[in-house]
Amino acid sequence: MTLTSRLIDPSDRRSMESVRALVAEAERTDGTAPFSDQALLAASRGTRTLIAFDDGEATRDHTTGSRSPVAVGVCGEGELDLVVRPDARGAGVGSAALAHLLAEADRETPTPLRAWAHGENPAASALLRGAGFAPVRTLYRLALDPARLAAAITESRAMPAGFGIEPFNPASHEHAESWVRVNAAAFADHPEQGGVTDADFAALRAEHWFDPEDLILARDESNGSLAGYTWIKTVRQGELVEAELYVLGVDPVYAGRGLGAALLGETLRRMSEHHPTRITLYVDGSNEHALALYTRAGFTVDTVSTQWLRNNG
Repeated sequence: MTLTSRLIDPSDRRSMESVRALVAEAERTDGTAPFSDQALLAASRGTRTLIAFDDGEATRDHTTGSRSPVAVGVCGEGELDLVVRPDARGAGVGSAALAHLLAEADRETPTPLRAWAHGENPAASALLRGAGFAPVRTLYRLALDPARLAAAITESRAMPAGFGIEPFNPASHEHAESWVRVNAAAFADHPEQGGVTDADFAALRAEHWFDPEDLILARDESNGSLAGYTWIKTVRQGELVEAELYVLGVDPVYAGRGLGAALLGETLRRMSEHHPTRITLYVDGSNEHALALYTRAGFTVDTVSTQWLRNNG
């Protein structure tokens, strides 16, 4: 399989629309997003490289008018991601695109190199294993049956005494600064979430799905400090409404007080206002405490993603 590659300029609206169209098509087919928000955010900010692959029969996207790639890759910062257009799979596109991405990644950092296989994807796993990768990390997507939402709310823990909640205020510099600080502390050992910067947070708030009412802050009423937060990502597509617990974090200073469980209850109450047809969240497979919390609330495993590591350059 012979492919031609081209760099995508994140400021090129038409090219980015064609990328998003491919990503959306793959998600509809596979049932899970092929790229994380962090990977796309890094590509849009220019800290990772976005590469489109075309074959000899390039077509035009009827919506954007731009070339519709057969595959798109993201590489940089020691990671790579790849998605192949569903109707182009099984013809060697994935292996050819992966070889190009590996060469591109090795120019930046030969070793180690990480890659995600999102969802249960035997073809992606085979490609990565054949390229010298080994599985090192598991990410679960959990789902809650919307029919059980009311019961989960009833069974949830109340906010502990001495803590109050409020929505995020987009005009408040203090809200933004304290969120970044608490997020970094809560996820100090997390390879992606703990590194979210002020600029990253601002970019996420510029996403079409962001609603400040869906970012709930918990404060210590004795001193006004931000103690924790919960953030909901609500996406609407026609009659389908997916409410995702995007991230929930508690400052370690307040660990052991039941604040995480109480914030989950606030999450579910806010979700119910959106009348979701789907309720999801992502949690690292090694986070036993969070898995237990969500399982008690009625969440079950929906899909499993795997991160792969290549140590030899």
